[in-house]
Amino acid sequence: MASITSAGVGSGLDVEGIVSKLMELEEKPLTRLDSKETTYQAKITAYGSVKSYLASLQTAATTLATASTFTGKSASVSDATVLTAAASSNAAAGSYSISVTQLAKYHTLRSNTDYAATTETFHTGTLAISIGGGAAVNVAITAGNNTLSGIRQAINDAAAGVTATIVNDGTTNRLVLTSDTSGSVGAITVTASDDGSGGTHALTQLENAGLFQVQSADNAQFSVNGLSVTRSSNTVTDVVEGLTLNLTKGTAGSPGVSTVSIAKNTAATTTAIEGFVKAYNAAVEYMKSSSAYNATTKTGGALNAEGTVRTIRSELSTLISTAVSGIAGGVDTLSSIGITMQVSGSLAIDNTKLQAALADPAKDLTSLFGQTTTGNEGIAVKIKNSMTSILAADGLLAGRTDGLTTSIKDIGTTREALLVKLDKIEARYRAKFAALDGLAASMSRTSQYLTQQITAMNANN
Repeated sequence: MASITSAGVGSGLDVEGIVSKLMELEEKPLTRLDSKETTYQAKITAYGSVKSYLASLQTAATTLATASTFTGKSASVSDATVLTAAASSNAAAGSYSISVTQLAKYHTLRSNTDYAATTETFHTGTLAISIGGGAAVNVAITAGNNTLSGIRQAINDAAAGVTATIVNDGTTNRLVLTSDTSGSVGAITVTASDDGSGGTHALTQLENAGLFQVQSADNAQFSVNGLSVTRSSNTVTDVVEGLTLNLTKGTAGSPGVSTVSIAKNTAATTTAIEGFVKAYNAAVEYMKSSSAYNATTKTGGALNAEGTVRTIRSELSTLISTAVSGIAGGVDTLSSIGITMQVSGSLAIDNTKLQAALADPAKDLTSLFGQTTTGNEGIAVKIKNSMTSILAADGLLAGRTDGLTTSIKDIGTTREALLVKLDKIEARYRAKFAALDGLAASMSRTSQYLTQQITAMNANN
């Protein structure tokens, strides 16, 4: 006889097993809700990836829509030990011969008296320090700071346009003053007002008359295509428009000679175009793979049958293929500069054709990508504007993901109601089978009683 597995009087009926099997059938809608919620969650995650890919495409398109991407210049030098150079977009393409005969230097003075220790003291008073003949900064020397090290700190704290250090040459200590400004405009002048007492050494030992010049306040001297130039700094920004020179080597006896060549920076433009194509392909390929259907396994990607994805892919394909009219040099589409659409929907670059287009001054690639004329925008501008709209808080992606989120909330509400319903159903099943269990047990006892009576009657007969 089967064991009793539920409350009752012991009919042997497997009430628990029966109720469990019945509830499995009743809970199938709950399983379907769970499956649907998982599908919606996967879609939201996949749309998050779509958003990321489209944001990268938006950034790449913004770069291509910027004129400076195409007008940038690069500067190269024939001898980088003589100078380095950088060119801005407004520098004119050309070549410049630079001959450096003197570098700008920072005026440096040192004390000319031996000081055995940094604690040696000086008379009190004032050190007046001026740079390039400008207004002097007064540094007060008092009983609280009249040691060699104290004077160094007082000068630095005064922000007088010089940097003070103490150098020990192995025999003695020297106070060293170095101008913060290079060239003749950085020449240091120090005068002392000595109170005549308060320490061992006269404060006048630290004014110009008592200082030794370690390095003169020289200006940079060089020539550009034979034209002599003098500047106070080795970083020169105002000789050739858009060109910055950093002079590093050259003397009168051994001039540093280098040629600076300024050219269109096609490398930077190429990088920007390649970045755009890469971002476009990544976005298209992800949307394609995530919305694909595998006929063999009969399974689809997370975004399979999603109209939103189809809309975005179609819009991108249209925008990337639309011609831009009126562009100089006969360029009106990407294919005219070597960028073609493949059967897969991705873009491919013919680098030879692209470089030829970049090198041709007649071809206006700036307008092809960045023209802002309403209704005839450049390709990058179209893509940028489209991505801005799609990615907006009220855009296509947000609308779809908000809808999916609402559907998930609705599933949660439905699930809660279904769980309440299932609890009631299970309670009814248990009540019915408990009653059946009791009835079966009663009938069993009656049967046993009748059997006993019949047996007894037969025995008496």
